[in-house]
This record gives sequence, C-alpha cells and structure tokens, in this order.
Amino acid sequence: MWTNPTVEQFQSFFVRDFPYTRTDINTGVLDQDITNAFQMTNFNINQALFSCQSNYTTGYLLLSAHYLVSNLRNSSQGINGKFTWLEQSKGVGAVNSSYAIPQRILDNPYWTQLVTTTYGQQYLQLLMPQLTGAMTISYGRTLP
Repeated sequence: MWTNPTVEQFQSFFVRDFPYTRTDINTGVLDQDITNAFQMTNFNINQALFSCQSNYTTGYLLLSAHYLVSNLRNSSQGINGKFTWLEQSKGVGAVNSSYAIPQRILDNPYWTQLVTTTYGQQYLQLLMPQLTGAMTISYGRTLP
C-alpha cells in the first residue's frame, strides 16, 4: 500500500533545489509549505495513471514541488525578489535538460498551468507516456 511521502523524503529528494528552514519564512521553505503543497497534490494526482509505485512517488514529488514553487511565488511573505533559488533549468557541464512539451499540451488550460515551473514540466514528461496508448497499424485493402 502506497503512502504519501513525508516532508523529510521531499527534502531528501530535492536536497539541492530548495533552502529549508525551521523558522525564518524570509530565507527558506518551511515544513508547513511542503505540507500545503502535498495537500494540493492530493487533489490533483491520479495514481491509476502511473505504471508503478516508484513512478507515482516521483510524479507526486514533482507535482508537489510545482505547487510549492507556485505557492511561494504567490506568497506575500517577502517573495518579491528575495528568492533567487527557484530552479529555471537543469544542467551539469555541457549536459542540459530539455523539456519538449507538445503544443496540444500547452493549449490545454490545465496542463498550461503545469509548464510554469520546471517541476511541472518534469511531471508532464513523466506523465505523458502513461497517457499514450499502444498504437497498432493494420495493412489491408478497402474497396471504394
């Protein structure tokens, strides 16, 4: 039986992405911020869309990070320019991640909101193969 990740698991998964703090809301992410993102994720994720528990857990964490970033951007608690740590891209040396999101996804009102953060884009990249069924081609002839 799958259970929600803990705040500590979230922090371990995103160890380099966010500055965590226990008390100072102006310099980092509080445990309550992560818990709030988990609550939003619970409303917007469908476990049946993922092929295995590990993919679901990864998707859950990515979607939670998306909501965390969105919440912090919308926050009135000193977010105006103080947080420069929000990840815009991933790269190591000459290797960079590319998120090629199809236009049909960008045109969908729900999915468009997810591409506003790198985490939402990663979530879509993980989810899209689960939404695409097997394709079969049958060759044959038809009469006019």
